[in-house]
Amino acid sequence: MKIKLIAPARKPEWGESFWDLKTLCKLTGKKAGGAPLALPTLAALTPSDVEVVLTDENVEPIDFEEKVDLIGITGMTCVIPRSYEIADEYRKRGVKVVMGGIHVSMLPEEAIQHCDAVAIGEAEGFWEKIVRDAQKNQLQKLYRGDSFPDLTNSPIPRWDLLKNDKYTFFVMQTGRGCPYDCDFCSVKIFNGRQYRHKKIENVINEVKLLKTIDNRKWIFFNDDNILAIPEYAKNLFKALSAFKNNVYWCQGSLNRLDDDEILELMNKSGCKVIFIGFESISKQTIQSYNKTVVNNIDKYNKVIDKVHSHGISVFGSFITGSDSDDKNVFDDTVNFIMNTNIAFSMINILVALPGTKLRSSLEDANRILTNDWQKYNAEFVTFKPKSLSTEELHEGREKILRDIYSYKNLYKRLKSLWSRNVFVRDKSNCSNLFTKGRILLSLKGFLSKDINKIFFILKSLWNKNVTSVSTILIALSYHDYSLREKNRKIIKNLSKII
Repeated sequence: MKIKLIAPARKPEWGESFWDLKTLCKLTGKKAGGAPLALPTLAALTPSDVEVVLTDENVEPIDFEEKVDLIGITGMTCVIPRSYEIADEYRKRGVKVVMGGIHVSMLPEEAIQHCDAVAIGEAEGFWEKIVRDAQKNQLQKLYRGDSFPDLTNSPIPRWDLLKNDKYTFFVMQTGRGCPYDCDFCSVKIFNGRQYRHKKIENVINEVKLLKTIDNRKWIFFNDDNILAIPEYAKNLFKALSAFKNNVYWCQGSLNRLDDDEILELMNKSGCKVIFIGFESISKQTIQSYNKTVVNNIDKYNKVIDKVHSHGISVFGSFITGSDSDDKNVFDDTVNFIMNTNIAFSMINILVALPGTKLRSSLEDANRILTNDWQKYNAEFVTFKPKSLSTEELHEGREKILRDIYSYKNLYKRLKSLWSRNVFVRDKSNCSNLFTKGRILLSLKGFLSKDINKIFFILKSLWNKNVTSVSTILIALSYHDYSLREKNRKIIKNLSKII
């Protein structure tokens, strides 16, 4: 038996997404940021007597002619239309299809219209049964685990089946679950309230494996909150400290970061960036999201300053469009980001994902505007705002992006961070200055017709601080992303004139 596991990509006509990092990929020759972790994880859970292959459409096309016996397709809400297209194409060819992931788990009745079986929840509890049922041609329509699976002895994902040279970084996971209950989030529904971890020994073995594949790549731990259980986190960071020149990013909640011991351990273990869901700088909005247990707005500035003091950068996530947001939210968010020197920020429009409390309340109020799922990537207005028009909300979000990712404002924040040893490499080692990456980026900068871009690259790379090249590449990506709509409008107007 041969199984093909597929992760769909956004369709080109849907436009660029925040996490596409198009400029970074173009300048480095990569195809995508990180691989979808579901694929190698499921491959590792597949019985050894079954052949399994992986296709991530973000880095390679799907070969619909390849002879396979079963297709497994995942996909978040914002790419689920493409998932359904792929599933429909295989079923036309007589191939059985199983679909899983958070979207189809929330809406199995919708998904079953496009596949032969739906896997509801985390697949560790029933993936082998699905495979064996498929071998016997006895697939059930729905599969659901009796409980959230124990991750203690989870196998290392099958990294050997991925085209690892096509990705910018590795993606790992140490645990799942969330004890909190934010109205806009579906993590607790899908992964449960109890946080479950892999053995630290197993995590370290996976890190060792990834370093044999490519020691230069950094790792992104995609746990929703790597700090959920402080003692586990501390032991993990101590174990990671054994790796020389280790570099990783992670996600953590604000209420765990007012702790010098944790931050010191994170710094020593190679943490360079912490992704934090601030969501808003309005107390009223935080209350409406049911996130006051995690986010104390009065501590925002103190926590950010403390994280920076330990040589770690903050990656902020903000949501616009709550019922209490008015026109001031856009300038207020820009000012907060600039005043606190948050290097990079994800600016979202509130989105009511299937299965969430927010979704239920907006449906009850008849405020959902569309179920065009590709627009559910937090970049489109998909509901009726209360205090803003849909146009004001959309344009306000774009204004924040243009403001914070202008070359001038990017450089201002980064320069402040460099002075605090954030995003700075070892200054005592001159070889860190004249690296291949720094020289190539400088040369590519000179090839640009944008004089502001040239100055930004040169000022950022060649100064008294030995700055991180990857930081500059990410900055360039988000600058270009922030201008995508403006550039599209210019091209559209020019085509009309021509």
